[in-house]
Amino acid sequence: MPVDVVKPNSHLELRYRKVPPKRRIEFEVEASAPVTTFIVDDEGLREYKTRGSDVYSYYGGFPHRRVHRDRVDFPRDFDGPWYLIIQNDSRTEPVAVGYEVYD
Repeated sequence: MPVDVVKPNSHLELRYRKVPPKRRIEFEVEASAPVTTFIVDDEGLREYKTRGSDVYSYYGGFPHRRVHRDRVDFPRDFDGPWYLIIQNDSRTEPVAVGYEVYD
């Protein structure tokens, strides 16, 4: 499981090129402090970059948790890149995060 440190009031943006053939992914995130996760497409990423946590077009994720486990089924017409965003919810402390994506 890769591990990264996310600075306070910042996020980690992981890009994946394509949706797997089964159109389903599972992800797991474990963090040393609460984080928020989003699974987004290009449009959702643009929305996140302009509006922050106030994202409406996302496929999965959880607010303010230390452990995130979810399965996401992508629509049949979706065929572009997608992103796992891990947002540090703290304004003052860095957070260590481990993450894994399975198809």
